[in-house]
Amino acid sequence: MPTNHIWSRQLLQTFPDAVSGVLLGVSAPICDPRDKRALHLNTGAIAVDMESHVVATVGAAHGLPVAAMRVITDPAERTLPASAVAAMRPNGTTNIGAMIRVMLMRPREIPALFQTAFDALAARATLVRGRRLLGPGLLLVNSLEADPVRVNEPYLAPAIQTATMERV
Repeated sequence: MPTNHIWSRQLLQTFPDAVSGVLLGVSAPICDPRDKRALHLNTGAIAVDMESHVVATVGAAHGLPVAAMRVITDPAERTLPASAVAAMRPNGTTNIGAMIRVMLMRPREIPALFQTAFDALAARATLVRGRRLLGPGLLLVNSLEADPVRVNEPYLAPAIQTATMERV
C-alpha cells in the first residue's frame, strides 16, 4: 500500500539516520533468520511488522494519508525466542504467564529472551525520542507541511506490502 509522499519525506528529514523502504505486513511473527531473509529476498522489504499494514488498510479505506515509521526489535540475524512469541497477544499486550510457562519448558532460551527484552527497550527509547522530535503536531493531519495533505492525493513514497508466509 503506498504511503503519503509528503509525510514520508518529512519523516526522513526529521530522522536523517532513518532508512526508507518497503515494510512487509504479516499476520504472525517471523522468528527464524532464514525466514526473515527469504522474505527480504522475495519482496525487497527492509522490515517486517504486524501492525502497519492494518493501519494502512484502514487509512486507504477512508481515503486518509498514511506513513509509517518503525524501529526494529528483533534484527534479521537473530531468532525470536519461543517464549517471546508466546507472550504476544493479538491486541499487542504481553501475556507474562504464557511467556514464563514457555521459558520454563525452554530454559536455554533465557539469554535470548533477555536480549529480546533489551532490544525492545532500546526500540521503545528510539520511538519516544522520535515522538519528541516530531512534536505534538504529529497527530494533526495537515501539520507536517505548509501545503495541506488532501484526501486521495497521489501517493509516491515507498509502499507497505502485505504477505503471508505461504506466499514465500
